[in-house]
Amino acid sequence: MENVRIYTSNVQIDIMDAKNILHQAGINYFEINKMDTAHAGILGGTVDLHVAEGDVEKALKLLADLK
Repeated sequence: MENVRIYTSNVQIDIMDAKNILHQAGINYFEINKMDTAHAGILGGTVDLHVAEGDVEKALKLLADLK
């Protein structure tokens, strides 16, 4: 089963909210952090959250209000 990117943000609090929502729903996820840690949120870069294909629909519904 492939993993699908379901959420991207450059705002750390939004990423934390999204991860908490997924965790509370029992959805496994992983993140790819493309931010420069010295300038997080200032000079760009994002954090992407990925889930398994089977969890995409549920995860997108849960995270719809964050977008």
